[in-house]
Amino acid sequence: MLAAAALALAACGTQTEEDPSLSIGPTGPTDGEDRTDPDATGEPAATTAPSPTTSGPTTDPAATAGPSTSGTSTSGTSTGTGDATVTDVPDPSEVPTTTTEEPAGEAGAEGDPGPLPGFAEETVQQDPTGQAQLIIDGIRLGLQDGFDRVVLDLSGTGEVGWRVEYVDAPALDGSGIPVDLAGDHVLVVSALGMAYPEPGDTTYDELLLVDGGDLTTVSEVLRAVPFEGQVQVYVATRDRVPFRVFRLGDPERLVVDVQHP
Repeated sequence: MLAAAALALAACGTQTEEDPSLSIGPTGPTDGEDRTDPDATGEPAATTAPSPTTSGPTTDPAATAGPSTSGTSTSGTSTGTGDATVTDVPDPSEVPTTTTEEPAGEAGAEGDPGPLPGFAEETVQQDPTGQAQLIIDGIRLGLQDGFDRVVLDLSGTGEVGWRVEYVDAPALDGSGIPVDLAGDHVLVVSALGMAYPEPGDTTYDELLLVDGGDLTTVSEVLRAVPFEGQVQVYVATRDRVPFRVFRLGDPERLVVDVQHP
């Protein structure tokens, strides 16, 4: 364990002693646990907590379809810190991942995005709208027919924007700390139109590391903290494969589908 973390999350108020060798390392699943949320299909979730749904791999993720192949929702592993002064950042591989069972949500017409975009291999982006001031409340993962799904559950005002692309040398915004996850490639999802939490809100106190469990392509997901109106989510993948990105409303969500090889 390093004696001092690198200037992690400097723009968010975190102060650390600089150590450029520090990196966010890989973690593995705890024996006997399945951390895949097969119902993370982009369905409406409760605004107070992320909630899985029962949608399958249809052209409209807001329409109810059959369930997928496994049954838990992942709350993730917390590591690092966003607001307090830190003298040490724990190795994520030493922090156990927790899982929670949650009821399935119901489909809602207001979350229908219309025709889905095609899968892309290059950078995709869209600006936020409606004076967006959003918070990422949680991350859900789901194994679907032909792709792995990553859902960012959001709250606040406006509509989320995004910039999503593969990055060869991912690093945390503000500090430049290398992001070293369990996977051969990293898809960086920059959620745009993001706000800092209200005083007393601990949403971004720590980095959030979620294990991919039994997903086919996604191996780990790391959520960072706000920096200049955006939050970066690092999606580690076993293969460099096409992906698609879209938003759903009521409640607000950002959905990233990563194709199976």
